[in-house]
Amino acid sequence: MDARIFLGLFLAVHMLLAVAMPVSDVGAALRAVWLQSLLLVWLVLIALVLLFVQVAMKRVASPSKVMLRVLRSRRKHYAEGAVFLVALAAMMQVYMILKVAIPQFVPFYADPVLADLDAMLLGQDPWRITHAVFGEGATRFLDWFYVTPCLIVTAGMTLWACFAKDRAFSRRSVLAITMCWFIIGNWAALALSSAGPIYMEHFYGNARFADLLLALPPDLTATQTQAYLLQNYGEPGFGKGISAMPSMHNALYLLLIWMVYDRFGNGWQLWLAVAFEGIVFVASVHLGWHYALDALVSAMLVVPIWYVAGRVESWRLPRLTLPQRRARGPDPA
Repeated sequence: MDARIFLGLFLAVHMLLAVAMPVSDVGAALRAVWLQSLLLVWLVLIALVLLFVQVAMKRVASPSKVMLRVLRSRRKHYAEGAVFLVALAAMMQVYMILKVAIPQFVPFYADPVLADLDAMLLGQDPWRITHAVFGEGATRFLDWFYVTPCLIVTAGMTLWACFAKDRAFSRRSVLAITMCWFIIGNWAALALSSAGPIYMEHFYGNARFADLLLALPPDLTATQTQAYLLQNYGEPGFGKGISAMPSMHNALYLLLIWMVYDRFGNGWQLWLAVAFEGIVFVASVHLGWHYALDALVSAMLVVPIWYVAGRVESWRLPRLTLPQRRARGPDPA
């Protein structure tokens, strides 16, 4: 089976599941599609600008003409990348619909267990460790890092996965990204239904993380986003839905580590990706989004997903059998 066929079937199954989900606000879902379309346009423009810069750095006489020749000569390459980009955009919408529906099928139950395991492994709640080490300035840096650099890296990772020169690597990466969002972000999240430390008191009546709420300045992007998600809890829409375990923030950048290792080996690029994920992990705990175990479980799931995606990409449709060859006519030799 071709990886592209597998990707299409995998996405189609989850689309059917999303269609079956109860949608209370069709208008919100349509607005989400509109926002996703705008994001796609920006990603395509970024890709074109990067290509132009790459051509211009070679100091050719007419970068625009060379760029057009490159686009024509690699039209199959870019056409497949564009299809992958649209598929990932559709995947995100399906993922969000399924994510919002998780508590309807499995109400949040795992938070007390996850919090106790965190404290048992680290001696206390992990957020207390990070807040003892980092002051308000570092908190604001982590809040900024969890949004802006993560958005930039995610966009770059998406474009790299879709338009990489090595098409086998591209297919494997796009499939792995899709599998991570659905398997980790939907199915594992359904099995381990949890809201996260910041929502413990609201959903469980347990004030265990009340001090964390007080420690986070109210003007943080994280604090305002957490309030927005709670206000829109259960409603479909772009960027909505509450789910902690496993962490998709961590899962995505753990997958990036494997992608970088596959291309660059044990080089500086790998250690830069590791450092990036390390900051994301600290931020996810420090800001109350996740338990430390959320990242650990994500790491355990990303590895087999990357392996399976590689195996699927290496599959090929069977060649013509002897009877089929005969049906095509005699051998010209």
